[in-house]
Amino acid sequence: MMKTQGTKNQNTEIQSAKKAEPGILENVLRLAPAVLAVVAVALLFVLPFATYQYKQRTYGILGRSFLFGTRIAGGRHEVGQSTVLWIFVVSMAVVLVSSLIKFRKRVVSEEIMTVAGIAGLVSSAFMASNVAGMLEGVKKTAASTGAVASVVLSILVIVCGLYALREHKVLCSLDFMVLPGLLYFIINNYIPMFGIYIAFKKIDYSKGLWGSDWVGFDNFKYLFSTTDAWVITRNTLLYNAAFIVLGIVSGLVVGICLSEVARKAMQKFYQTSILLPQLISFVIVSYIVYALLSNETGLITKALGSAAPNFYADKTWWPFILIFINVWKQLGYNGIIFLSSIVGIDYGIYEAARVDGATRWQMIWKITIPQLKPTIMTLFLLQVGRIFYSDFGLFYQVPLNAGALYDVTNTIDTYVYRALMVNNNISLASAASTYQAIVGFAIVLVVNLIVRKVDKENAMF
Repeated sequence: MMKTQGTKNQNTEIQSAKKAEPGILENVLRLAPAVLAVVAVALLFVLPFATYQYKQRTYGILGRSFLFGTRIAGGRHEVGQSTVLWIFVVSMAVVLVSSLIKFRKRVVSEEIMTVAGIAGLVSSAFMASNVAGMLEGVKKTAASTGAVASVVLSILVIVCGLYALREHKVLCSLDFMVLPGLLYFIINNYIPMFGIYIAFKKIDYSKGLWGSDWVGFDNFKYLFSTTDAWVITRNTLLYNAAFIVLGIVSGLVVGICLSEVARKAMQKFYQTSILLPQLISFVIVSYIVYALLSNETGLITKALGSAAPNFYADKTWWPFILIFINVWKQLGYNGIIFLSSIVGIDYGIYEAARVDGATRWQMIWKITIPQLKPTIMTLFLLQVGRIFYSDFGLFYQVPLNAGALYDVTNTIDTYVYRALMVNNNISLASAASTYQAIVGFAIVLVVNLIVRKVDKENAMF
């Protein structure tokens, strides 16, 4: 009996050891990224990364020339060292090391490998797309086989890393559904961040973005030496502060009122009616406002008669007009958000309060509003996150870009647009946009820190 039990234990240990041993697929996944990294760097030195034409002949230039710099076109032009391509080489080195060295947890190695592969892909793709800018002064420059190979091999490294993470149950099939949205954010939101360097240059289109002169903080000094910086900052902050307070209060009132409508059919009708302005474009809103305030045919102007001001030349009324339009458009959206939160409140609390003799107002004040505190804080934090941004349509299209109204309608977004499209000053526009992003980010951190101190559960992070 004891011999049989010992044999079973021995068989169990052998099976466990076999399971612990890495399989063929795992070994391939472990070594494939290392091989791909070595091949990618080797091809960078062997294959032409770019081509150019000089004296009616086409020449290839290897990737190592961009790494260490060289003279081309008969020594007449110089190719400097490329930081971006060095990032690619370092990323491939990280892939190689993380593939060969066994970390304490294998998953950590694969996560590092995947991140390094993404860095390699972004850097190689960026370099390949900007090859023409790196070879200024020669004709018909283009990315060549080495550039294409580096991009393809980087993609394969990322695929190996993701597949390995899936095998280790770090990622599941549902996680890959996030990839389209993630790619959108990377391409649309994060890659453009590299454009911040434009704010520190004096852009000369004849020299290109990379070749333009570096001027440091001169663009920011010019921005803050004028009154424009104060005006656009004041308008942006004060308007958004009014939008946040009035938007949350009006949305809360509308949500409570909708919850008190007994007939579901009428409740849906009211929801749809107040949500319609949210779906209307600001272009249409601007025509509606013009139909009301126009000097010649405006409905309000005609009703006021001789006492009517010239609305598009008098800035007195526009702060109130813009705030009213914003609240009107956002009213339905905020109201439905609060209504959905009210529906989730346990109805038994109201029944108990009614038994205790509470009035309708007391139930709203003592039950509904306290229960809506998390929703209020979430909306507040989300809107504070955009307190340094303004709706371009509201401040540009609704006032019809009237110059007499700039004092009360000019915000950071409209200032950036005019600096870029009207004044053709891309450096100043970028400086204002960078100022907007940095200060907005700082405000989010400060407000979240305050909320975290007051009520940790309702903080965003």
